[in-house]
Amino acid sequence: MSLIYFQDRGLLAALGLGILIALLWLDGFRDKKADQQGSRWFRLYFSLFPCLLFLVYVYLESVFGYFDWGAMFMHAGAGMRTPGVVFEYLWNTGSTMLVILVVLFGLGALKARGTLTRGLDVALMAFFLAANPMLTRPIAAAIHPNPRHDFLSKRFVDIAALTEPEIAAASVAIAPRNLVHIFIESAERSYMNEAEFGDVMDPLLEFDRRGVSATNMVQLAYTNNSISGMVAANCGTPLLITFFTTRQYLEENSLFLPGLTCLGDVLKARGYQQHFVTGWPLSFTGQGTFYSTHGYSSLFGGPEVVAAVAGRGNSFGADDAEVLDLSFDILRRAQRDGKPFSLTIAVSGGHAMDGYLTDKCIGKTGLSPQVPNILHAVKCTNMLVADFIHKAEAEGLMANTVLVLQSDHLSAPSAVTDRLNKYERRNFFSLSGDGVPPKTHTGFSGTIDIFPTILDALGVPPLNGQAALGVSLLGDRPTLVQELGQDQFDDAVYAEDILVRSFWRPKPERKAEAPGTDAL
Repeated sequence: MSLIYFQDRGLLAALGLGILIALLWLDGFRDKKADQQGSRWFRLYFSLFPCLLFLVYVYLESVFGYFDWGAMFMHAGAGMRTPGVVFEYLWNTGSTMLVILVVLFGLGALKARGTLTRGLDVALMAFFLAANPMLTRPIAAAIHPNPRHDFLSKRFVDIAALTEPEIAAASVAIAPRNLVHIFIESAERSYMNEAEFGDVMDPLLEFDRRGVSATNMVQLAYTNNSISGMVAANCGTPLLITFFTTRQYLEENSLFLPGLTCLGDVLKARGYQQHFVTGWPLSFTGQGTFYSTHGYSSLFGGPEVVAAVAGRGNSFGADDAEVLDLSFDILRRAQRDGKPFSLTIAVSGGHAMDGYLTDKCIGKTGLSPQVPNILHAVKCTNMLVADFIHKAEAEGLMANTVLVLQSDHLSAPSAVTDRLNKYERRNFFSLSGDGVPPKTHTGFSGTIDIFPTILDALGVPPLNGQAALGVSLLGDRPTLVQELGQDQFDDAVYAEDILVRSFWRPKPERKAEAPGTDAL
């Protein structure tokens, strides 16, 4: 029926083959007079649209590893203007698309031959409707309200007070620490299994050992794609979405979660200059709007990066080497200016399905040519990130600076997914810098806990160590995921209907920063 119910793809194939055989068997008993009913070779049937929706669900589940209405709304409404990547996905999943077309065409042909009778047609329609989680999940949620619908709102800690001028001024240290925050696409901690994946994570191990390392950071609900991973790490909450309100504020007001206080808001109140650099277009899933809403004024997406470094770019924008080259120039200028700053970088080489290997790394990863390309791409990005940090340290650019390295989310389905799934999959997170003692946090945590941890490391500790739904990993307080368990926490996220409205309701005088390239 779907990969949700049949994790073994062989079972899914067997089910499809069984249905085909059953229909062909029925065709042998059809009324031969049906052939005389008309000359049309294809007829519409009741189950056409439900069947198409069901096959779309199976396709999305197999390609992305999950189906999430919220993620679909965000990608469609906030921006999915990367036709090169879309084409690559369709090209790499051509066999699945072909099966979908064959099934639809075959059912239409059986309808025309009279095999697919009105009764069987209606039965198939009912089956496809009932078996499709795209439809059954929201219907079930509407019929049976989850009693945890207000649970998270009672545990949520609003830190808006940290952005008030008098509090911000009182807490500014003599020499506030700077921040370099690097999101490494899909570089999950699971890749550290050297026996399975080789040394793809080795370039990052030295930084992982320097400071705070979370070895049990699970992927919580609504944190499973790039923009939701960024929201979790910057705002301490999963990305909660209400479609119509979200669309209104994204498209009409150019605001992203305007009612939520995030890391950028706190740092802006303390006079930080904030820069964001990504290889994707800024319009992709609203990333540029998110950062401009929350205190960032210097924003570089793929086209801007390529233009700034006179690069070649790639199918979605700028490759990792170009992103890091520009980021280094921004870092050098930011340190020279002498003002506190934060630099957020998003590198994308490990993006499924096959990864994006930068030209600089071709033949230099040390991995066998027989190894899947995505492992070459993951190691390449890690090598480039490590080189970036080493070069910055050599020039003294990391002085008084907190360094955060993290995966934005677990890897989407790729050539190595079956191997990853043999182990407990965990996100990668490491925070280091002057004054940050080495510590390994082994308890359950989520990317929502990165937000208060960064605040704590920058000398702006939230009250009782909690900000939004996250808990600082520098302290000893258990995280909410530890208290509740991941299943209960995720259930509460799926049920939440109070916080989401406040997140998308603008605060007084909240407006987005005008995107610019003032860093250069």
